Amino acid sequence: MCIMKKEGNKFIPTNEGITNNFLCPKLNNYFKYPKHNIEFNLDEVEKLLKFTKSNRILFLKGSGNMGIMQNITKLFFEKLGATFAVGSSCDGLGEKGIIDSGLKSQIITTDKIKKAKNIIFWGRNSYETNTHLILLIKNSKKVCIDVRKTKTAKNSNIFYQINPNSDIFLAKYLITKNKEYLKKTGIKEVDELEKMLNEGAIIFLGLGVSKAKWGDKTTQTIFALQNEKVNIAYLGGSMEDLYNPFDVSHKNKMPLFEIDWNKIDIVFIQASNPLISLPNFKIPENKKVIVFGKFLDETAKRADVFIPTKDFYAKKDIKSSYFHEFVFKNEPVEEDFGISEYEFTKEMFKRFNFSGLKSEDEYINEIYKPKREINKIQKSAKFIDEKIEYPNGMWLVTAKNRNSLNSQFKRDNFAYAKNLEGKYILETKIGKLEVEIKKDENLNENMIFMYAGSEVNQIISSDAKNATYSEIVKVYR
Repeated sequence: MCIMKKEGNKFIPTNEGITNNFLCPKLNNYFKYPKHNIEFNLDEVEKLLKFTKSNRILFLKGSGNMGIMQNITKLFFEKLGATFAVGSSCDGLGEKGIIDSGLKSQIITTDKIKKAKNIIFWGRNSYETNTHLILLIKNSKKVCIDVRKTKTAKNSNIFYQINPNSDIFLAKYLITKNKEYLKKTGIKEVDELEKMLNEGAIIFLGLGVSKAKWGDKTTQTIFALQNEKVNIAYLGGSMEDLYNPFDVSHKNKMPLFEIDWNKIDIVFIQASNPLISLPNFKIPENKKVIVFGKFLDETAKRADVFIPTKDFYAKKDIKSSYFHEFVFKNEPVEEDFGISEYEFTKEMFKRFNFSGLKSEDEYINEIYKPKREINKIQKSAKFIDEKIEYPNGMWLVTAKNRNSLNSQFKRDNFAYAKNLEGKYILETKIGKLEVEIKKDENLNENMIFMYAGSEVNQIISSDAKNATYSEIVKVYR
């Protein structure tokens, strides 16, 4: 996470943590993208919530940013008795596999990353999505495993371009040495990869490995490679080691991708644009929508009531990251229209006569610590040789865009293919989408590629709680 300070009327990057005096493309876009600041009235919110049976109010919260205080709204909606939409549009399926293995996803300290002789990027395009990592590994040997020849692949010493969603078979081969598994990946040998694993390496595991219906089995199998010499960081790790005063019990909950709209009258959406960023997500026209957000996106335009949040740099918060161990206090350095998550929660507690809310500073001081405590890397998981039927055909593959955060900021709605060009129809079991396909020689022949957070989500499937994001697709004119 980039750390900045304000000098005069400008924000400038600092040298704190891993910032190294430059901002990532995403934060640069954050300041270019117009905010949606309109007059708002919390009386309307109070009226809608008070005159609706509490369990028929759906609370749907996205990630928004890495500020931890944004989660405080959960305290109000849990006391209210609202129904929580639970699940993940991001790393949920992969994280499930790690949990099933009996392990936890942990971060690796920056000191250890700097000393690493070998780095393996597996389904992770860090040269575009995690630019601050790159300076730490400039002296390491790098291998990239991916379905696309990404910027990370081009900057690695060795690149293995495998078939879409065949990561589990590569992991099985590395464990069993059974050549039948390697054949399914579409590559003939991985000698250098095996050598690096024997010498010792850090594997930076990305979301790309979990974007199939067996994504949980994939991460579970890959984590069986972990040992005293091999450390694995899935997305960099979780944040379980930080104290979380906003962890609620969810007395009422509903799977994010199996919402029973017959049981819901109002949906309160915070820090999310589900109409675009969630697979095949629709809100019935007869449902009231309250959006607590920053941008005039598709979901905000659908809202009956819009509440603008304060800019991140206009409120107190705690900042942490999936990638590194540093934790920062955020102090407001600008004035901004809108209301912070804490201010909103405090006002709602008052209007509903709820008790028990602490002061903003109390929560911040409870959560904050200069560095996260990093536990010793765990032993490997037990290898379970799950039977996976790998279908033949064309795969629809998605990945994050360098210049966007899911649906925020600059979008790319084009599709890309190795040997196709022009207007085509993409059809999955979910539906059809007309797209403009551009040629991209960096792709495998058996895939269509699109960026996540775009129109592609209209034809992407999910299970009850997790998005899969990868489908077998028919392509025709």
